[in-house]
Amino acid sequence: MILREMLRDERAEGKAEGKAESVLILLEEIGTVSEQLQEKIINEKDMSTLLNWLKLAAKSETIQQFEENM
Repeated sequence: MILREMLRDERAEGKAEGKAESVLILLEEIGTVSEQLQEKIINEKDMSTLLNWLKLAAKSETIQQFEENM
């Protein structure tokens, strides 16, 4: 039981990391992402927040616009 929970947690963490990387990839297409913003995105573990940021990154025309709407 404990092993199953650990695996589930590791998978969830991996998914969050992948989503954060996707957000950063989209943002890098529109500008330079500051270290502070990179850290904020990478350290986020809530999948709902990351999904919202991913959608926002896809719609944003500038990094500033993204940050204002986070």
